[in-house]
Amino acid sequence: MTGGERGLLVTYDGIVVGRREIGENSCFIDILTDEQGIVEATAHGAKKINSNLLSSAALFSYSTFCLNKNKMRYTVNSAKPKFGFHEIGTDIEKLALASYFAQAVKFCTSSEQNQLESSRDSLVRFFAVALYETLHAGETRTLAAVKAAFELRYSVMLGFSPNLVACHNCGHYDCERGMYFLPRKAKLVCADCLNPEFEGERVLLLSETLFAMRNIVFSPLEKCFKFSVGERAEQQLSQIAEDYFLYRTERTFTALEYYKKL
Repeated sequence: MTGGERGLLVTYDGIVVGRREIGENSCFIDILTDEQGIVEATAHGAKKINSNLLSSAALFSYSTFCLNKNKMRYTVNSAKPKFGFHEIGTDIEKLALASYFAQAVKFCTSSEQNQLESSRDSLVRFFAVALYETLHAGETRTLAAVKAAFELRYSVMLGFSPNLVACHNCGHYDCERGMYFLPRKAKLVCADCLNPEFEGERVLLLSETLFAMRNIVFSPLEKCFKFSVGERAEQQLSQIAEDYFLYRTERTFTALEYYKKL
């Protein structure tokens, strides 16, 4: 970080999660960073065909950004691309899902706040992995599985981690009669312990579903998307993860509604 009459020069690794056009040649970009959350910066001339910012200012571009900070305003001084996810835009379903992820992190991420202080995982790295898995969906896992992994793991990163270690009452890891997930209480209860008079929401988990949920929540970041389940378990996992995330964040997202219509 350096100072001068024009302000401070700061450097962050980040991913573009939003973009708004300014006139013919420039744009505002929203950059997801670990150090400062969402940073809005002006990219002058980024739309010119010969601009060195053309690639880095594109949606979902993962770059090292050198920014000039003057008071609370940022301007892109230079940028060095690290990885591009531009091919996502060639598939409308993948683009809609990635846009949902971007809306989610924009809504849940504060500006001027270090994201590493509240989570063991790098949010930028997590988002990059989610985009990578979205880009390559269909090769090893479905978009539905990627979506569920994003929603559940991001819930954990936001501080809404469900207790999936064992039954909340007896501590058993598994139960022959099955394990119930209580989404509003964010915990597991085995069939032997479930109060028959309990009237709250509960889901009798398929064994594959519970395995996948534990993998998503407890695995290292690079492995939380690495699982495979059958069709029934995937449907159950998808519904649980989406409901859980939307309930905890207390909102819905336009990109999600669009994705679900495709």
